[in-house]
Parts: sequence; C-alpha cells; structure tokens
Amino acid sequence: MTSAPTPLAYIGERPITRAAFLADVQALAARLPAARAAFNLCQDRYHFAVAFAALLLRGQTSLLPPNRGRTTLAEIASQHPDAHALVDGPDAEIDVPILRVSASGEAGVAASPIPEIPADQTAVLAFSSGSTGAPTAHARSWGALDAVTRQAVACFELQQGPGPVLVGTVPPQHMYGLESTLLYALLGHASVLAERPFYPADVRAALSAHAPAVLVTTPFHLGACLRAGLDWPRPQRILCATAPLPPETAAQAERVFGCRLDEIYGCTEAGAIATRRTTAETDWTAYPGVQVFGTDAGRVRAQGPQHPEPVPLPDHIEARDPHHFRMEGRLADQLNIAGKRASLADLNRRLNAIPGVLDGVFIPPAQAADGAGIARLAALVVAPRRSSAEIQAELAQCMDPLFLPRPLVRVDHLPRSATGKLPRQVLLDLLARHGECA
Repeated sequence: MTSAPTPLAYIGERPITRAAFLADVQALAARLPAARAAFNLCQDRYHFAVAFAALLLRGQTSLLPPNRGRTTLAEIASQHPDAHALVDGPDAEIDVPILRVSASGEAGVAASPIPEIPADQTAVLAFSSGSTGAPTAHARSWGALDAVTRQAVACFELQQGPGPVLVGTVPPQHMYGLESTLLYALLGHASVLAERPFYPADVRAALSAHAPAVLVTTPFHLGACLRAGLDWPRPQRILCATAPLPPETAAQAERVFGCRLDEIYGCTEAGAIATRRTTAETDWTAYPGVQVFGTDAGRVRAQGPQHPEPVPLPDHIEARDPHHFRMEGRLADQLNIAGKRASLADLNRRLNAIPGVLDGVFIPPAQAADGAGIARLAALVVAPRRSSAEIQAELAQCMDPLFLPRPLVRVDHLPRSATGKLPRQVLLDLLARHGECA
C-alpha cells in the first residue's frame, strides 16, 4: 500500500485512514481459520477490501466466483474442499464454514507496519462470467496484480494525491472491479467507496457526495444512467469496461457528464492490458510494459510484467504494432451460418439500435439445425411498445436473412449479471421457459 495521505476508503462520507484500514485487516486476519483459499463474498466494498487484504496476510487465495448462484458456488467449493467463506450480508447458499466481516474503520492502531506480500503468492482465483460457456478459473499472483495496477494508475494519473474517490457500479468480485475500485486505492492515490450504487439516482448521489470522483462503470450501467435524464455532477473521469462501448454512447457520456471517458481492454485470461479514449481513438494502446504480437496460428498474445508467459487473447485482434491493436470482436462471437459470416457483437448492436428496444441479445445456435440444415439464431428482447413482427421487419432492413432470429422472444427483462453480462446457460433456460429452444 502507498503511504499517501489520501484516505483508503469512505464509508458514506466518513473517511477511513490507511492506518485504520490496516488495523481492521490485521484484526480479521487473526480470526481466519487455516485454509488455502476462501470465498470473498462481501458486498460492501470496504468489507471486501479488508477481507481481501486479510487473506493476503494469511497467505490464502481469494476465490472470486462469477455469481452467487448455488450451483456455481457448489461447483467451485467442490474443487476447494478446505475453503471457507467471508460474508457481510445474508449467508450465501454454500456448504462451507462462514465467517462474518463487520469492519468499520474504527479498529484503532495497526499492530505492525505495512507488510510485504511475496510477489509469487497466488492472490486471487477469478472465474470467467460464463457468457460464452462454462466459467473457467484463472489465477493471479500478487506480483501480477501489483504490476497491472501500477501500469493503470500511471495511465489514469493516480500516482499523486490527494486522489479521487472511486465510485464503482461493478462488484469487486469481478477482475475489473477488483483492479479499478480496490487496487487503484491500495497501490495508488485514490479512495474506495464502500457502497456500490446501482440505480442511476444512487450513482448520481454518490458522485455528488464525493469530489473529485472517478466513475468506474460498464456499458450496461452507463447506458442506464444516460437514459435516466438526470442532471449529473461532473466526475474527474469515467472508466468503462466488460463489453465494447459504441463510440456514439461514449460521445454522449462525455457530453452529459462533462468529462473524459476511457475504456479499458481486458479479459479474465490476461487481465487489463490496454486503454483508449473511445471518442478519439479506434486503436487500443497497451499499458506501459505490455506488448501484443501475432503468432503463426493467427492468435494475438499479450506479454508484460504481469504475464509469466505470453497469454493468448480471446478476441479477434489486429496488432498494429507491439503497443497498439484493433479489436474486431470476440473469437467466440464469430458466426458462420450456411457459409456466411457475421459478428455476434454487431448483430446485438443492430438489435439494440432499433427504436423502442430497451435491451436485447442474440443467442448463438447450438449444433442442431433446422429442416434445411441451417443452424438458427434466437433472440430475446425487451421492447414493451414494439411487436416481434415489427422488430423482425427492422432487422430485415439491416442484415442477411440467414441471421434473422428464429425465434425472437419478447421478455420483461434480461437476466444480466452485476457487470451486465448474460451467461449463455441462463439465456437458454429463459428461452426454454418460453417454450422455445436455440
């Protein structure tokens, strides 16, 4: 941790010093049972930060599940039989020992100075969202987290204090949320906001109460804020990640919020590696020390201080030079139906651009095909004032008939995760409940 005077956190409007945070961390670390790993399920971001640091002190790995679903937690727990869970709200539906976290920033003086964490210690085991299949685990060492954070704080000018308050709509269990709303504070000059505002009015209240502030958000949450029609206080900067942000949305956000917006490119496999100002740049610029390069197999890999070995990126990427690249979509998003190709991200963009469509998503086909031997896309859409036939007609104006969804099902809402992701199995289950199959 830095020794800067910037508070480590705010609980409401009450600042928490770094010394008080360290005292809370040491008190919790003394209570932890012996184990190799633990679920960090704390919803309050300050509690999460204390639990994360306490686990580091004890040499335990933080398990960061993609969601709190009973099946997801049970699958992960079966792979870590000695794990326990740290919680600060209702008990998670998980059959492991539970330890409550109730740190308040009033624990007093730390018993020892800021500790040194071994660089090779496995700090987190993060799980992908499952949006393109089953969640998979990816380990991050403390050295890797330290490296990527120092790269980011240099890019976003968080090396010197007093720093801003990080107002995050993304949960800390997500790697983007962990890096951008906790590690920027631990290793840079910024403060954690304990609360996680979700609704636009709550985001506005948090930004109004803390200045300067950096809004750390996702395209899903940012879109909701822009549609809310509120008068917004001016943050110092907006950071956005987890899905591609349309340039027109970025431009609207900069107008409405009156500040610069930067996207972060990252993936569970490699972590955050690049950034761009979406309104001014098409290409991504790699973080300092990170390079991207192609291989004979056509995959682009990333290499940097945080990567012991080059990491294949899960996206269709054109490397412009070792420090710049262009992203054309996820490799898993590339569709080939009857010999014709399309990008799933582009199809979703066209669907959501239709007037009256509040939210929508295409579901890639399974292996089965229709009577003509053609695998069909399906789509779920939230459009209270538009009929399925009207939406199909609009889509027919902008895409090949092979990619028109069969079926297109109207629903009340899409089951998005806290980061705006839509796990494939959840979509298939929703489609099945409406009597359809992809």
